[in-house]
Amino acid sequence: ATPRSSARQLVREALERYGLNPDDFGQFALCDVVGRPGGAGAAGGGWQGEHLREVGDWERPLVLQELWKPKAGWSRRFEIRRRQDLERAGDGDNDGDGAGERGQGPQSAVAATRGRREWPSRW
Repeated sequence: ATPRSSARQLVREALERYGLNPDDFGQFALCDVVGRPGGAGAAGGGWQGEHLREVGDWERPLVLQELWKPKAGWSRRFEIRRRQDLERAGDGDNDGDGAGERGQGPQSAVAATRGRREWPSRW
């Protein structure tokens, strides 16, 4: 990955690396996830994602990483998710707060962040 790599290119490369068909890249999205080490409910001190934003296919993740850094105590990582899972998680978000019907965490937050290019101020 280089600063010139687009999210679409990185998804294709990851699919190829893991033995999946890189032509299926349209079924997947790169997501920028903010969370905390040892977050609530994380067994064994794992990492808990708390906010998820789908990265646009044309966006450059390494540039995003340089332009915006989470506040102290928070961290970020990029994850590849199936687009249908992101859309399904967003369907339960009736009030627009990103919490979903049952407060399902970062997967539900995607509906509230679609089209928004900045993170909430607490991150």
